[in-house]
Amino acid sequence: MKKSLLILVLGVLIISLGYSADLKKKKTTKYKTSFSTFEDVDIDIDDGTIVMIYKDNDDVKVEITEDYELYIDNEKVKINKDQRKLVKEYYFSMMLLIDEAKTIGLQGAEIGVEGAKMGLKAVANVFKLLSSDYDTDDLEREMEEEADKLEEEAEKLEKFADKIEERADELERLHDKMIDEIPELEVLDY
Repeated sequence: MKKSLLILVLGVLIISLGYSADLKKKKTTKYKTSFSTFEDVDIDIDDGTIVMIYKDNDDVKVEITEDYELYIDNEKVKINKDQRKLVKEYYFSMMLLIDEAKTIGLQGAEIGVEGAKMGLKAVANVFKLLSSDYDTDDLEREMEEEADKLEEEAEKLEKFADKIEERADELERLHDKMIDEIPELEVLDY
């Protein structure tokens, strides 16, 4: 399942490259997207509702709404207070994971753009070599400084990715706990 959640994160990263809206201004629960996750589950986030289609379980459809209601194959599941709390925690964990994965995807894209700019700057600096005040040591020093900045940003991004992996692990635990504690979800236990 851990591998599956990492596939989810990678799927979201790919999707996130298409988003250019400011994440702080856009509420995550108000977009529509679809991506393949786990190896056998498709997840849609449709206007704040998490929709999961379990392909290896006869296409069982599980939905969690913004109001923390649970549906299985379009039938509302009656859940008690403790189960609702668990569903709410799962909902928030999933949405937070998606937000963080989008953020890391956008930041990764920004680092890629900065890398491309660095390449263009290197080409432009080659022309400076024609000047007697600028030599290959100067060029190398400037490029190393730029590369160090990019590496520092990439290291920050890697630390953030580690946090996302921890969140994916927690989501996996919540997923298993929901299956254990909500009898109607036992059909998903595989």
